[in-house]
Amino acid sequence: MIRSIRYFLLVSLLLSITLASAINGIGNYLLDEQVIQPYLDGQLVRISTLIGILNQSTNSSSRVKSEIINYLLHTQPITGQKFLFQVWSNNGELLMHSSNYPSIALKDVPVGFSDKEVQGNDWRIYSVKDDKQQVKIVVAELYNLRRELADDIARSNANILLITYPVFGVLVWFIISIALRSVTRVTGEISNRASTFLEPVQLTEIPDEIKPLVGELNQLFIRLKLAFERNKRFAADAAHELRTPLAALKTHVQVALKADDDIDRKKALQKVIESVDRSSHVVAQLLTLSRLGEEEALIDVKPVDLHKLAVEIIAYLATHALEKNIEIELGPAPREPIVIGNDTAIGILIRNVVDNAIRYTPPYGEVKVSIIDTGKQIIFRVSDTGTGIPSELRERVFERFYRILGTKASGSGLGLAIVSQIAKLHHAEINLATPPNGTGLQFDVAFPKYHA
Repeated sequence: MIRSIRYFLLVSLLLSITLASAINGIGNYLLDEQVIQPYLDGQLVRISTLIGILNQSTNSSSRVKSEIINYLLHTQPITGQKFLFQVWSNNGELLMHSSNYPSIALKDVPVGFSDKEVQGNDWRIYSVKDDKQQVKIVVAELYNLRRELADDIARSNANILLITYPVFGVLVWFIISIALRSVTRVTGEISNRASTFLEPVQLTEIPDEIKPLVGELNQLFIRLKLAFERNKRFAADAAHELRTPLAALKTHVQVALKADDDIDRKKALQKVIESVDRSSHVVAQLLTLSRLGEEEALIDVKPVDLHKLAVEIIAYLATHALEKNIEIELGPAPREPIVIGNDTAIGILIRNVVDNAIRYTPPYGEVKVSIIDTGKQIIFRVSDTGTGIPSELRERVFERFYRILGTKASGSGLGLAIVSQIAKLHHAEINLATPPNGTGLQFDVAFPKYHA
């Protein structure tokens, strides 16, 4: 695990520079040897030419000529004591030679370049015959000179690297610090925030590499903000909705306490039960709505048989329909009434839609439930013979706590808000219309069809 990006980049980059410099140094060392060899070979050729010219252009004795050449050669920093020359006549007589290495005789070396070990040392030799002067000129150079030159170049390169290495470290640290400045700024902005400030972090002047991270962080802030708002809304809604039933409950209890006969007391206690039931219903609806925040994702998603689920819920609600002498009917199932979703949430949706239809349908009315397969969608449809909803109010009925004026049926105004939220989570469409017979309301929820 990388504990610090800064130190990881610093160490990694310096190690990379070191490795690259080492490879470069080795490569330069090998290349330098290849460059030095031809250069020094060329020098041997030039020296042999110089010796031939001096030997021809002066009438001095061989000893004087040798001293002149020795002087010229020994004043050169590249040659010095690691270089020798010899001039041989055609009959094998040594005419001139260098003052060093007097015991070495090279008259038998082949013409041209050759390598030879003499007295434990490796020599690079060049010889040429001068037919005009009837002499053979031999020049030789210790191989150690060539190796020392290559080593000196490599050593100079290494010294330069050692001198510049701290500069590399400072530059890399400075560059990394500039690159991480945006991360530091975002960190400072978040650390200085109040716990209740959940606005998104600005994405301006942020490198592309950390924009996805900041973007996900902003999404988290949005979800947290929505969750906090939902909790605040739940508390406000609960206080608002429970105030009236609790006040009524207190009033009915006081009436029961003051009642003089059992009939009045029984009526008051019945009112208490009704108030408790209404409060329980409001609390249940509020809790359901609180759990279905817009930012929540569906969990435990699986194929759901819409018809089978409707059978179970309608069987549960049939008792309420019978109490009002309402005829409730479920149509036949299509071939594959399967949708993808959370069966508990879809069950709540079905229950609220059917329960609303029963509540707002007058006694001796009808509620018909059908499931329709259009090929692309599975439509859950509930039609009733109630008073219906005016077209201008069909959007508002999905608002929380909104109830149409003059409605006598009991309710909290949250049922359709819950239905709307569950539909959104399942990417379903809701459509309200008047049934073909012109009476009541037709409530459609169109789910995307599941294709196995």
